[in-house]
Amino acid sequence: MLYNLDIKNVAVIENISFEPGSGMTVLTGETGAGKSIIIDSVNLILGARVNKSLLRYGSDKAVVSAMFSVNEKIRNLLEENGIDTEDDSFIINREITADGRNIARINGCMVQLSLLRDLSHLLIDIHGQHDNQALLTPSRHIDFLDSYAGNDKISNEYKNLYYKLKDCENELNKLSQDEQERLSKIDLLEYQINELSKANLVLGEEEELEDESLLISNAEKITENCNDAYELLYESQYSVYDNISNALSKLSVISEYDGSLTQLYERLNDALYAVEDISHELRDFSSKTEFDPKRLDEVSSRLDLIKKLKRKYGGNIESCIAFLKNAEEELNSLQNSDERRELLSEEIKKLYSDLSAVGEKLTDTRKKAAKKLSEKIEKNLHELDMEKAQFYVEIEKSKEYTSKGFDNAEFMFSANPGQPMKPLASIASGGELSRVMLAMKTVLADSDNVDTLIFDEIDTGVSGSAASKIAKKLSFLGNSKQVICISHQPQLAAESKNHFKITKTISKNITRTEIKKLNKEERVAELARIIDGNDITETSILHAREMLERGFYSADKGNSNPD
Repeated sequence: MLYNLDIKNVAVIENISFEPGSGMTVLTGETGAGKSIIIDSVNLILGARVNKSLLRYGSDKAVVSAMFSVNEKIRNLLEENGIDTEDDSFIINREITADGRNIARINGCMVQLSLLRDLSHLLIDIHGQHDNQALLTPSRHIDFLDSYAGNDKISNEYKNLYYKLKDCENELNKLSQDEQERLSKIDLLEYQINELSKANLVLGEEEELEDESLLISNAEKITENCNDAYELLYESQYSVYDNISNALSKLSVISEYDGSLTQLYERLNDALYAVEDISHELRDFSSKTEFDPKRLDEVSSRLDLIKKLKRKYGGNIESCIAFLKNAEEELNSLQNSDERRELLSEEIKKLYSDLSAVGEKLTDTRKKAAKKLSEKIEKNLHELDMEKAQFYVEIEKSKEYTSKGFDNAEFMFSANPGQPMKPLASIASGGELSRVMLAMKTVLADSDNVDTLIFDEIDTGVSGSAASKIAKKLSFLGNSKQVICISHQPQLAAESKNHFKITKTISKNITRTEIKKLNKEERVAELARIIDGNDITETSILHAREMLERGFYSADKGNSNPD
């Protein structure tokens, strides 16, 4: 259940708070007042993509927040994603900024939009005029039937088998490619594997070879400078070593007179040992460094080979090693393809047998559910001012198995007596489709886990008695679900438990949309406006009051006056 919806800086909405309450709630207002923005805001909460045009002009940030009740499925999903649900409610927050940031939070924790989309199926079912297209698409009819039948578990079992079967079939087809092509592929892989295996590439080798090449190429310069440094430090007549030694002799004579002189003596003595060590290391390094043209050729050739292989197999040594591993696996698969084909053929037989068994169970549940669904929808249509309408779910065996089973389902419909049953998509009018969809939603309401249903102008294309029947049906649905309707029909507004009016005002060239919950007298005035437009008369007020008394305030409903 949606407890409240707060919208800030979305389109023409500056700041509104909407608390629909339980039962049936209706939102009315003149065209362009901003009713559609409410739906857009709800869709943001449910993980819809952001349209920057929704950000209110001149604002840096738009925020939509919604508080929902928690049921067991919602709690489990949230806890699986590390979100605490100790309370009986939780809050979704969606923030959009002018610089393109898009932040979603649940109970203050940042989350991915994918989690909002996963939650959406458990929170709100939004029905707009475009949703009637689902009724015009026969391939979608099987989904309605499965939803009513509660086929989630068996459908998932079937789909798992189906996709395993498809994977095996695809692999078998790949293995069963032209034999000449297979042999050519084997020759190519053997060449590539031989080339890479023979090279025996090692991570880090290229860097070491480049360092060695640099050293050999500059051996003469290195030897000359090492020798010169050695002479200056240790061997020359006035070497650094000799000078430090002389300095130490001078300090040894006077160091006993002051402690600080003793410390200086010790530090200089350490320096003498350091100069000696460095000198010996320079001598050793010089003696080991020589220009070896043969080794330089070997290093250069190795580097050229590495560069060549890198160009052929992915750009670096890591990719070359990975290519070798994959090539060896593919070669093994191709060389053992006969054995693999035999194993796959056996697996496919077993999977198809299992799939057929589960598919038959799925068909049985659909046939049983189709009869009940047909009867219930037809009954609901009769209650929606279509007393002679006939509705039937036709199930036929599909020509080939699909991810949804072995069946095709299509809704058959006849609006008037004497007319044969034909596919719903080919004969139903807009107003009839709306009522079929409402009948469908009413029937499915008992089998789904969604507590909140939103109907965006479901009464489009109907009026008079039909609109009254739709209003009563929605009001009845509100006994078990939270129902929120956006409507232009006075019949729906009169039947609602809660009535909100959306208005648009313009002040100092700034447009604002506001929402207000109406009391009884305000509802009368709004009904009169819907009936007669802005030219409200005493007759329209009287008519509105009568409609309201017959609707929500009727004695047989036992509803008290909200005032």
